[in-house]
Amino acid sequence: MNIHSARPDRSPEAIAKRKKATDQARAANIRQGYTHDPVLEAANARYVAGEITSEEFREQMKARFKRA
Repeated sequence: MNIHSARPDRSPEAIAKRKKATDQARAANIRQGYTHDPVLEAANARYVAGEITSEEFREQMKARFKRA
């Protein structure tokens, strides 16, 4: 991904790299007791597909758990 690009790279190579990263993170979380979270998995899918940036992903997760 070009760090100066407004949107994530959607090339097959970039998608595969993001998928590998999310799969590794999920595996690490499972070892720590993670249970399936459909909202997180949907956000992961959008990130892998290049629909959202990693910063947008982080902001969505922070907003989800932010206290009112």
